[in-house]
Amino acid sequence: MNKKRALFIGILGIALLCVGFSFWYTQRQANYTKTRELFAPIYEYSGRLTPEEQKRFSEFTHSIMNVELSVAKKYVLPKREMLQLEAHSMTLYRNNPELMFMSSDPPFPARTDVEPYRRYFSLLALIAKTELADLPTDSRKSIISHLDTLGKRLTKNSVEVYIQEIRDMPSRPRQKLPTMRFGVASAPGEDAKRGVIQITDMYENVYEVDLDASTDTEMTEDTTELYAEIDRIFETLTDAEFQRLSDLNKADRSAEIEKLFLFP
Repeated sequence: MNKKRALFIGILGIALLCVGFSFWYTQRQANYTKTRELFAPIYEYSGRLTPEEQKRFSEFTHSIMNVELSVAKKYVLPKREMLQLEAHSMTLYRNNPELMFMSSDPPFPARTDVEPYRRYFSLLALIAKTELADLPTDSRKSIISHLDTLGKRLTKNSVEVYIQEIRDMPSRPRQKLPTMRFGVASAPGEDAKRGVIQITDMYENVYEVDLDASTDTEMTEDTTELYAEIDRIFETLTDAEFQRLSDLNKADRSAEIEKLFLFP
């Protein structure tokens, strides 16, 4: 192969690569535009919604979730925009936890305790906001680690409340267990036999409940205090607070983060 032919093939290859990249980039930008248009209505909702607003929002999100997977894959956003959407959505669910159950099939019972879900969505919103924050990687990891730990504590607390509800049931050979709670991944269905019941949480931790044991079990931590702690952190970690943390030097920032998650 002479030099001219080799040069021509090289130039042609580069040209084809540039055309391919240009097509891919144009297609990706077009997909971004479509996705922004699709999710734009979500930003029209914020704060505590009225029943009518909750209904409209639920119908909108339900229609999105019913899109076929092959079609859904085309709707993508840059990472930061996805995090912004997640932070806004989780905050919306935090303020309106009932939204999670409005399109459930079968529907959740009206007596479902939404309070642990409210704190769970608080933590998810904060994790997304932390990912967006202009902080060093080690600081972001530290905050997210603390938030993950709170999530595990919240799950354990909720499961323990569920176990106590089971223990408080009348002593019968077979009976229907209480309504499932946040954090409970699996538990025996209806007509559970009296005896030892196994419960698995969302982290795959297994709890064995001996209904015939005479010893009383205590909660690991007070539910009201745990909820208050999560609420305090959610209300403290505002955009302004993230900015303040970013302006501190490494030592001061680390100390402030640890102080924030120190239980009063």
